[in-house]
Amino acid sequence: MSAVGPIPAVEMVGISKRFGGVHALRSVDFSVAAGEVHALVGENGAGKSTILKILEGVHVPDEGTINVFGEQVRAHSPQEAQRLGIAMIFQELSLVPTLTVAQNILLNREPRKGSGLLDDREANRQVRRLCRDLGIDLDPRAKVEHLSMGQRQLVEVVKALAKDARLLILDEPTSALSGHETDILFSIIDRLKSRGVSIVYVSHRMEEIFDVADRITVLRDGQHIVTDTLENLGIEGVIHAIVGRGVTAFEWLERTVDRSGAPLLQVRDLVGEDKPRGVSFDLHAGEILGFAGLMGAGRSETARALCGLDPVKGGTVELKGVAVDVSSAATSIEAGLAMIPEDRAQQGLVAQHSVADNLTLPVIRQLTRRGRIDQRRRRRLVDDLVARMRIKTADVDEPVRQLSGGNQQKVVIAKWLAATPEVLVLDEPTAGVDIGSKAEIVQLVRELADNGRGVILISSELPELLALSDRILVFDAGRIRQEVDPARIIAELPDDAEVGSQIAMAEQALQLLLQKAPADV
Repeated sequence: MSAVGPIPAVEMVGISKRFGGVHALRSVDFSVAAGEVHALVGENGAGKSTILKILEGVHVPDEGTINVFGEQVRAHSPQEAQRLGIAMIFQELSLVPTLTVAQNILLNREPRKGSGLLDDREANRQVRRLCRDLGIDLDPRAKVEHLSMGQRQLVEVVKALAKDARLLILDEPTSALSGHETDILFSIIDRLKSRGVSIVYVSHRMEEIFDVADRITVLRDGQHIVTDTLENLGIEGVIHAIVGRGVTAFEWLERTVDRSGAPLLQVRDLVGEDKPRGVSFDLHAGEILGFAGLMGAGRSETARALCGLDPVKGGTVELKGVAVDVSSAATSIEAGLAMIPEDRAQQGLVAQHSVADNLTLPVIRQLTRRGRIDQRRRRRLVDDLVARMRIKTADVDEPVRQLSGGNQQKVVIAKWLAATPEVLVLDEPTAGVDIGSKAEIVQLVRELADNGRGVILISSELPELLALSDRILVFDAGRIRQEVDPARIIAELPDDAEVGSQIAMAEQALQLLLQKAPADV
């Protein structure tokens, strides 16, 4: 499948790296062929980020050798990596929001006029041509702050390719892309492969890896576990290599929801500035309600309006029969509505603050007496949340930014558990999270509902929606188009199919329903 050349694009041999007394990597071998898409997977803390940052020159290995296109790397620095043709797109985007698309893509390489002034017209022309060649629809004059998360991800891709990268590292590249944008990305990858560009593809979405990758390398606890073709390993083999055990977190479990009484939450004709457009639904105590839809369908916009994060132009919200003021996040939280946002780095955490500070931020008033924080109560709460969520941290006083992505997400969820909301809205709760952490978060969501909370789950991972949701509302163009009963989908699957096959078939059935959602005219 891959165009394997005589000289590997990357050959890393015996790479070891320690941070203090912690071994992040132990004698790891990793190689990528020319023109190959090579998936790199593993749980958070497995060593993926470390080996890629070594390759990009951010970290210097303690041991081992690195060859890039036959040239041994001796000067470990980002500048040397760029000279060798290595470009990396991180999961957390690095664009300047106040600059235009063209200004971001050509940053520090801007065309200039004879007078030495920046030539914005020429920059726009270059970027427009580059986007056209790649099949990407982006306005080079648009400011990045006005773009969707998916469009920003595509800007990052174009920015890397504009540097003539020979080795492109993609870290969770589709986490914010719609289905159409993902198709565009995959077509770009195919074009790059045909030109001999090598790609390291990091993702927690197994279906994507099997669609796009030629080979896969699995790391676990800083060690190399296996490198093989996807065909040889299969999805069960990959998952077993990642976590060392079989994972059935996305297996559907039948739950019983009592809908005989009044709904916990009633939403009627909710209207936002653009979306939602007249959304109505009920949520019962102990129920997990899934929001499904393609990117831009209005799932997140509905949730943000419901939780006071976006302006509401009309409609009513009642919690336990009492009208809720959703004009602000503060009034929504006070009423018992809390939201865990999609972008944990920008909206869910204060990165420079400690794990403990982030965990107690929503309940700081309850922990304060006579103007002073009760440190004993605070510490008991922090220790309880860390233990309950199994947050891996060396010290609760360390900055939360130092945690892995999965553990950061656990902190975001845990801090709202401390506030004991009646309704918890989770927007992409497992995006960019390893399989092991996904299993823990999935189990936590079930426990929340079992304890009588109402849960609204927004997820682009259809197996997650099917496994957790008691009902699924399908959104399109800011409206609810249909309601789906996961139990009916599961009931139509063959009984003798293994769990992995059942999940795949159920996902295909739901995906078909999403694609058939009528467009707004």
